[in-house]
Amino acid sequence: MIEKYGRKGTEHDGIFFTEGVIEGGSNLGIVEAVSNQQNMSLDKLKSDLAAKVKSKGGNALDEFKYVQKGTVFSFSSTQWRASGRAIKAE
Repeated sequence: MIEKYGRKGTEHDGIFFTEGVIEGGSNLGIVEAVSNQQNMSLDKLKSDLAAKVKSKGGNALDEFKYVQKGTVFSFSSTQWRASGRAIKAE
């Protein structure tokens, strides 16, 4: 864990991830990533999210949430869903 922008979190591909809210930053919109295969690494989803944050001009992702759940077609198949707000933090 590291601390940046007044929050504790992690960094991945140059983007700061936190589950809390970063105060004083510019909200650039919600970004989401969904795995299309079973047993995908959470790091892969974080890489996808980081790329989306960068494409919006951000340097952080707050309100980071992720969940793994069964798909409609097969309860033995699971997928990851991750989301958060792209932020340009000061």
